[in-house]
Formats: sequence, structure tokens, C-alpha cells
Amino acid sequence: MVDDRVIDIIKALGLEGLLRIPGREINHGLMMALVERWRPETHTFHMPHGEVTITLQDVEVLLGLPVDGDAVTGSTQKEWENVWADLLGFRPINQEHTQLTGHRILIKWLLKQIADPLPPNAEEEELHKYARCYILALLGDTIFMDKSGDRLYRELCRASDKKASQIGGCLLLVQYWAWARFPYLCSAVERGPLMDAYGPPVRGPLSLKWVWVPNKKNRPTHIFRDRYRQQIVSMLPGQVVWQPYEAELEDFPPWCVAGRAVWTATVSLVCFHLVELHTPDRVVRQFGMIQEIPRDVDTNTVLHQIDLRGKVGVNWMQRHAMHIMEWGNRLQRRCEVVLGDMPPQHEYFDWFKRITRRFIDIPGARLIIMIEGYVRLLRRHPVGTEDHKDITDVLKAV
Repeated sequence: MVDDRVIDIIKALGLEGLLRIPGREINHGLMMALVERWRPETHTFHMPHGEVTITLQDVEVLLGLPVDGDAVTGSTQKEWENVWADLLGFRPINQEHTQLTGHRILIKWLLKQIADPLPPNAEEEELHKYARCYILALLGDTIFMDKSGDRLYRELCRASDKKASQIGGCLLLVQYWAWARFPYLCSAVERGPLMDAYGPPVRGPLSLKWVWVPNKKNRPTHIFRDRYRQQIVSMLPGQVVWQPYEAELEDFPPWCVAGRAVWTATVSLVCFHLVELHTPDRVVRQFGMIQEIPRDVDTNTVLHQIDLRGKVGVNWMQRHAMHIMEWGNRLQRRCEVVLGDMPPQHEYFDWFKRITRRFIDIPGARLIIMIEGYVRLLRRHPVGTEDHKDITDVLKAV
């Protein structure tokens, strides 16, 4: 059980979502099928019916983490051993029992600090050091499981390279996002305990909705990748849920919607050396708006190449001053477009078909071409004729 005093601090910081996010096994077959459709030049997935992406709204609603506030930045020119001692109450050492350099910390050291319960008579300073260790351990167990959870867009861009053999980033978010937007890609939910079996339902991030989805253990990744490829390529317009949260927004706890004012801001997201472009203007259907042909975008591959190697003493507040200023003006950079549904004849769809990568693999290409051929054939036969009925039956079967 977590000490109530620690929980109070976590809630006061707006990080209650960390206590509620359900952990689970990652479906790597689904991840591979999604990465194939990621476009680094726009930070969006190219799906059969348009662009979609993971936005600040998804982060806040699915994980319950705050998305608004000052940019997380500053100088990394610090004596990190002293920082650890002052804020966490210990000085990490490496396997040679010497002091570490740099500013990374292993989760095992944090877990060691919180292995024992907090003393009942702990002073305020001890309480806050304990709480910091606990929060960092929570982050390491959810968002930063592979040390790259703070750079999801960058990791998706890297993974989309044909030479890449693995993917990092907060894959838990990607998985919950895919299940929310494309429910047919999610396994059937197993029957959980009866309502109120363990007391009143917990109010928390939307990711709690999938607690009872079974894990796919011991199943070959490449086989499931191919299956998801086929499911995505044959996706029907009605299988996309453009606004999966809209009906439930008023029922979420305040900390799951506190940053809704910035959900549609087209801005740079800044975290010390990391700068990632947030492009909701390309996916405004996710906010109930009509998507016009989007403007050209520069996701800046030079920024993607910046890392911390050899840059321990850089003042990132100065280095990225322009991007931090842009984030400061985020409320003036929100999407302002027309609310409504997209008519099938909208010019966006013709534009998207011209610029997207239609085919991922040969079987998928054959399936698309076959379906399009049957659709053209269907138009040649009047509704109600036997030929029209036969072709319709074939399309439904496909």
C-alpha cells in the first residue's frame, strides 16, 4: 500500500494518473503494423481514410498526465551527485562503486529507497525525498520503461526506417490510442469481476477501460503483424472512431481534462534537449472539425538528431529559446476550423489518395486493387439487379 502522505503529494502535483495507469504486455505485432504507416515528415499515421496521430488530448485522457504548463527545460550543467543527494536522499554509485557522471538514474536505486515503509514520524524533508523516489519509480515503470518514453514522435520516426530493428517510446500510450481509435483492432474484453465487487468503480484515465483485455502471450510477432496489416488495409470508414472520448469527457476526473485548452495547439513540445512538433492541424477530425488540405509542415530532422551525448553542460533554455517562446504562445496557435462531419466528396480525400503511400506489402496491394475493381464494377449495374447483388455479397465477404 502506498502511504497516504505520498498519495497526497502525487495528487497535489497533478500526477494522479500515474497511480491509475494499468500496465500490460505490449502487442508488438500491432506496433509493427502501425509503425509501417507512420510518416516522419508529418508526425502522423497514414491510414486508409486519412491522417491520424497521437495528440496531447490522447496523453491526458488515456494516461491522466498533465499536458499544460511551463516548458520542461533549463540547464543540465549541475553536480548531479549533489542533486540526487539533496532531492532524493542518496548518491548512486556504479558497479565499480564510484560516483556516476551524467544525469541518468537506474530504477533499482529508486526501488531500494522506497522498499521500506515511510516512518510514521517522518520529517517533511524525508517525506518529500521519499515521494520523489516513488514518483520517479512510477514514471520508470510506465512512461519511461525503455528510457525513451519522453520522445515518442522521435522513436516512431526512427522505427519507421527500414533499417530499424526495434522501437522505443511510450508504447503503452500507442496501444491504448490504437484501441480507442480503432476498436476492431482490440481483442475481445474478457469478463472481469462483477460491478462493485471491489468497491465503487475507480475514476481515472480511459486506459482503465482495457484492464480486462487479454494479453497475447507466446504468439509470433510477424504473424500478428501480417494479420493487423490486412485488418488495417481493409478498414472501413465506419471502423474509425474519430472522437472516442467525446461522450465521456464530462465523466472524467478533472485531472484527465485539465489541459483541454491546448489539445489543438500546433506547437513544439519541449523537454530539455528534446523538441517535437505537435501537429493536430493535420488531424482535426479527431476534434470534430472538418479537415481541409493541410499546410506543408517541417518536423525538422536536425532536431531529431540532438541527444545528450557530450552535452551535459548545455543550457537548453537558451538553446531552444525560439521553441519555448512558441510553446508560451500555445493558446494563440490553436486550430480554428469549422465543426462538422466530412462529406465523402470533400477535396481532402482526393488529395490524400494522391500523396499517401497506398501499399505496404504485396498481399495488401492485391487486396486494395481487387476491392477497388469490384467497386467500379458495382457502379455499372443498377441497384436491385442480380449482378449488383452478387458483387455486393463479394464485397461484404471481403
